[in-house]
Amino acid sequence: MKKAVMTITLLIFTTNLSAIDLFDAVNLAFESDPQFLRDRDLLDKQKELINQARAPLMPNIFISGSYADAENSINSDANTKNVGVTLSQTLFDREKFLNLDQSKLNLEIAELNFLISKEQTILRIVGAYFDILIAQNNLKTIEAEKDAVREQLEFAKRNFEVGTSTITDQQEAQARFDLIRASEIRTKNSLAIARTNLEKSLLTPLPENLRGINKKINLERPEITTPKEWMKIARDNNLTVKIARIKTELAFLELKKKKLARMPSLNFSLSANNSTVDSTSTISQNIKTATLSISAPIYTGGSINASERQAISDLRREENSLEFEMLNVDRFAGKSLRTFIAGLSQVEALEAAEESSKVALESNKLGYEVGVRINIDVLNAQRQLFSTQRDLAVARYEALQSKLELLSAVGDLTLSEVQQISQLIKNSN
Repeated sequence: MKKAVMTITLLIFTTNLSAIDLFDAVNLAFESDPQFLRDRDLLDKQKELINQARAPLMPNIFISGSYADAENSINSDANTKNVGVTLSQTLFDREKFLNLDQSKLNLEIAELNFLISKEQTILRIVGAYFDILIAQNNLKTIEAEKDAVREQLEFAKRNFEVGTSTITDQQEAQARFDLIRASEIRTKNSLAIARTNLEKSLLTPLPENLRGINKKINLERPEITTPKEWMKIARDNNLTVKIARIKTELAFLELKKKKLARMPSLNFSLSANNSTVDSTSTISQNIKTATLSISAPIYTGGSINASERQAISDLRREENSLEFEMLNVDRFAGKSLRTFIAGLSQVEALEAAEESSKVALESNKLGYEVGVRINIDVLNAQRQLFSTQRDLAVARYEALQSKLELLSAVGDLTLSEVQQISQLIKNSN
C-alpha cells in the first residue's frame, strides 16, 4: 500500500512539473483510475477462491474441549472435562476435485477479464486524451480563423472608407467574425469538459496544454488488409471469445459433476479424546478412533436428474454464447479494419485538400485585391481551409484510435502500441 501511494505521489509530482504525454496518462490510469483498480481487486479475490476450493481436499485438523460442573440431590459434585483432536482427510470425492478444476478455470476467466479491463482502460484514456487534443486543435484553428477574419474585416472597412468596396463586404465579414466568436465559446467549453473527464480518471490536474500532432505524420497501413484474415485472428485470440470458450468448458465440468453425483465419497478420520470425570472418585479415559466412511446418495427426490437436465441446458447456452461472441468479433474486427483503412485514406485526402485550400485562399485574396473577387469569396476560402484543417486533425486521431480498436479486437492491444503512438505525436512537434 505504501509503495502504491509513493508511486502515485511521484507520478503526480512529475506530472505537475512537466507536460504529460499519452503514454504517461495511460500508466497513471493504471495506478489511480478507480474503475481499473476495482477490476484488479476482483482478480485478487478470484485467486483466493482457488485456495478455498483446494481446502476440502487437504487434511483438516480440529480441536475441541468442554467442561461441565454438575450437582445432584445428594450434594455430590461431578466435574467432567473433555479434550479432543480430530484429523480428517478426503480420500475420494469426485465433486470436490471437479470444484477445484472449475476454480482454476474461473481464475483464468478473471485473468482474462483483467486483461480486458486493461484494454478498455487504454482505449478509454486514449479516447479522453484525444478528445482534449481535438478540442485544443479546434480552439487553435478557430483563433487563427478569427484573426484572419478580423484582418479581412479591417481590410473591408478600409476599402469602404476609400470607396473601393460596398458596405456589404464589411457586413459579411462582421457576421462571419461574430459566428466565429460563438464557435470559440462553444469550443472552450468542450475543451474544459474533455479536460475534466480525463482528470477524473487520473485523479490529478493536467498541464495547461497537451502536446498534439502539429505536422504530417506517417501512418502505416496494416500488413494484412483482408477482413477475413483479421476475423480469423480475432476468433483465435480475442479475449472475450477466450472467456466464452472457458465458460463452455466450465459448463461441461458442471454437467460432469451432475452425472457423477451418485458416485460414493470416501473419507478417513483420526480422533483422540481424553475424558476426565471428577466426582467421588476420578475416572479418566483416553479414546482413539480411526474411521473410514463411505457415502453415496440413493434417492434425493429427483434433484439429481433435474440438476443434470439443467446442466445440459447451461452447456447448450454457453455453446451458443460462444458462437455469438465469435460472430461479434467477426463484425468488430472487420469494422475496425475498414474504419482504420478508411481513416488512413481520409487523412491522405484531407492533407491534399489542405494544400489545395491554401492555394485557393491565396488566389482569392489576390483576386479580391485586384477586384476580380468579392469579400465573401475570401471568407468562404478561409472557412474552407480552417474547416479542412479541423477535419484533418480529427481524422488523424480517429485513425490512431481505430488502430488500437483493431488490435483490441484481435487481443493484441498492449502498452507498447500506446508508447509508439505517444512517440509519433512527440515527433510531430
